[in-house]
Amino acid sequence: MALSSRRQALIAALIATAGIASITAAVLVRDGDSGPPVDSRVEELIPEPDSDVLAQQAFGLDLTDTPRYVIELYLNGERLPENEAVQATSVNRVVYQPGRDRAVEKLRAGENCARAVFYPFAEGSASPRRGEVRWCFRAA
Repeated sequence: MALSSRRQALIAALIATAGIASITAAVLVRDGDSGPPVDSRVEELIPEPDSDVLAQQAFGLDLTDTPRYVIELYLNGERLPENEAVQATSVNRVVYQPGRDRAVEKLRAGENCARAVFYPFAEGSASPRRGEVRWCFRAA
């Protein structure tokens, strides 16, 4: 039994749509990545989201090289003192190392969630290019 050309076209369109959807899903979903998309200006989150780390693990992020950003770092809802975070402004990287006599001596056991707020230095905190990223990891 021959199918009408209209039905053949409909079936071909459905198959093509399913194929495109499969390819799109494969591109968007990376192995082990179930979190929300990260701002394109973020080059690296330290440590990676959902990773297991030691209680003395440093955490922070690395942004694209330009423009120069101000980066505010938070851990478990508390803003960290700017003078305790190490920020290399030439590469827009900020890292906080827990330790003795610091606001955070060690990561708490279990889940810890970090947040970074960033904006171009020249534009200030009200910049329309202000960004924010959140990620969590587990400490032993």
